[in-house]
Amino acid sequence: MLTGDEVAIKMEPLHVEHETNHPPTLAYEPVIYKLLGKPSVGFPSLLWAGKDHGNYVLILERLGPNLASLFKFCRRKFSPRTVCMLAQQMLARIEYVHSRGLLVVDVKPQNFAVGMGDNAHVVYLFDFGHSKLYLDPATGKHHPYVKNRSATGTAVYASIAAHRHYELCRRDDIEALFYVLVEFYCGDRLPWQGIYAPSYEAKLERTRDMKAGPAFRDFVAAHCPPELQAYYSHYTNLVFTQEPDYAYLKGLFVKRVKAEGWDNDAKFDWIDPSLLEKGTLIPEEYVVAPRFVDEVELDPS
Repeated sequence: MLTGDEVAIKMEPLHVEHETNHPPTLAYEPVIYKLLGKPSVGFPSLLWAGKDHGNYVLILERLGPNLASLFKFCRRKFSPRTVCMLAQQMLARIEYVHSRGLLVVDVKPQNFAVGMGDNAHVVYLFDFGHSKLYLDPATGKHHPYVKNRSATGTAVYASIAAHRHYELCRRDDIEALFYVLVEFYCGDRLPWQGIYAPSYEAKLERTRDMKAGPAFRDFVAAHCPPELQAYYSHYTNLVFTQEPDYAYLKGLFVKRVKAEGWDNDAKFDWIDPSLLEKGTLIPEEYVVAPRFVDEVELDPS
């Protein structure tokens, strides 16, 4: 009302807690934003949080379209150059979250978006309703490895440990991002998307087995570029409490950009679609703007 700025407003009814016996995520998410502090770039500003007219309300800086929507507009195929540039920024956002003693938990394309206006080249990470601490704030020690935890995250991108209901660690965020980058690079569905199973539970089990089995390792070797193969090798060799080598992982994509002679200028495919074989789904006379973007809802499996 005072500035005329547009904002993003998330709302969740207060009665959800009484119906499900679980606290609404919007009652929890502001705590995560406060723990994140004030990062210099790549996270929306928290403008207000509280209760209003029977709802939990979260007001955030407004962002542009998310990467799932942009991926759809680019006909579900990003150029290798765009994948490399996205990977560097996405890894940097996850690295920052980890530096605050937190896990993202739900890493997926829908939770990354580009900024507005002068920040249209910046990739933002948002939606921390499933985030959790991996460091004990009192002792600074890594939480212990335990089994029989509740499964969290989105099944398509969830780590193998999440499928197995194990305690999560930093490796699991890195693994989930790998599945996102493979989807972006290969342009087709991940091997476990669209599979048949007689029930949702059976589908989850089959998805877990496919991620952990030799067929996916063969898929990575056959269809992924060297930088993604090296990424896969790195995270699969991490132990539970081990910190990922973020500089090494980001460097894999920087090396590819330099080797190809590409400009690392954040001019992504939806800004400059000349590198796409089939172009985009956006007519040339349109400019990428939120009013042309509908939220992409994925099947929960």
